[in-house]
Amino acid sequence: MPGKGSAGTMKLEWMGPYREIIGDFYRSANGYSQICKTEMFGEPVPFSPYEVQIMEHILEHADQHRNMKWYASRLGLSQATYSKYVRKLVDKGLVEKYHTAGNRKDIILQVSPLGLKEYEAYAEQARERWFHELFELLDHVGEKELEAVKKAFAIFGSWHGEKTAPGDGESELIRVE
Repeated sequence: MPGKGSAGTMKLEWMGPYREIIGDFYRSANGYSQICKTEMFGEPVPFSPYEVQIMEHILEHADQHRNMKWYASRLGLSQATYSKYVRKLVDKGLVEKYHTAGNRKDIILQVSPLGLKEYEAYAEQARERWFHELFELLDHVGEKELEAVKKAFAIFGSWHGEKTAPGDGESELIRVE
């Protein structure tokens, strides 16, 4: 039976006391990657966790009129993958495309009224079903510790080479048909 100094144990010593955290992170990321493309939310219009993320970012930055390239970079998705999911959201009527009065090339996204209704129903379910326990735990974490947790996830999130593009600011939008 291998002891404490076995080759298997030594190979992971570089992680020190953080091995369990790293393992949990990988398990979470791997589990998410298995379901991220599955349309598991929404009634009557089904949508996937990837599509949820896209709608969340559009809702969060709607007044800033960010372009699709900015969102793709922010989410850590390739532009092709992002465009594919945006096309699905548009086809489902959950997202609408616009361009600015001064630039017809940059596509600006807005969540449609149907998309907002579907997202609100999802958010209510998600808060209770998946996030309640996490939010309850984080409610008891001090501000300094919460900043450390946010920084840890930011570090994990930067591994894929995330680079955010500057935003375009506010401008008049013209709907793309």
